[in-house]
Amino acid sequence: MNERLAEKLGQAAALRDLHTPEILRLAVPADLRRWEELLETPGVQVHDQLEGQLRDLLKARSPLHPLSNEELDKAVHARLNGKPAATHGVWVHYPWSGRLVHLLDEEEFIEVRTDRNRNKITREEQARLTGKRVGIIGLSVGQSVALTMALERTAGELRLADFDRIELTNLNRIRSGAHAIGMNKAVNVAREIAEIDPFLKVTCFTEGLTRENMDAFFDGDGGLDLVIEEC
Repeated sequence: MNERLAEKLGQAAALRDLHTPEILRLAVPADLRRWEELLETPGVQVHDQLEGQLRDLLKARSPLHPLSNEELDKAVHARLNGKPAATHGVWVHYPWSGRLVHLLDEEEFIEVRTDRNRNKITREEQARLTGKRVGIIGLSVGQSVALTMALERTAGELRLADFDRIELTNLNRIRSGAHAIGMNKAVNVAREIAEIDPFLKVTCFTEGLTRENMDAFFDGDGGLDLVIEEC
């Protein structure tokens, strides 16, 4: 085998089941060092649209008084308070894709991301749902369930159980790219969720639901509020 190909395949194998992003806050010295290291790493793609997110936050908090572009510019400037924009919010690194994304921190991120849920889901309901844990067994059909719940943030934690890996024949019903062939189905969904909302807690049970892990799946960390079986 070509040595370069073997090296690349080895790197891909090391990331195969990884689905949790790194969340970096630059006020933390170790996170700052890691961020600087990533900026020097070949292949890392940087995405920084924080100003637009801040504008969305300010607009969401002023529904009765639409702000002009000039007012928004001034409000964003005041919010940064003279600090570099890079230090505001968090930087999220997705090692499986090489992306480094600048986002609002958790509370503000959730506020803006779920703002258009109103009033299909009220803020009070959204706050209650954040404390709910949902288990989903079977991530072929269950993929749509998990992603819909993540999009609307109708749970604060998802536990995904599936032992199977994506095959080419699955791509008639699993919304994913051909690059996901060979990936565990739960990991595939967990990565999609992390790229929508890196703050949503997702736990993968890549052996499926077994006698050995059943207690952890159903009862771990306070237990599930809802189980959805799609096998």
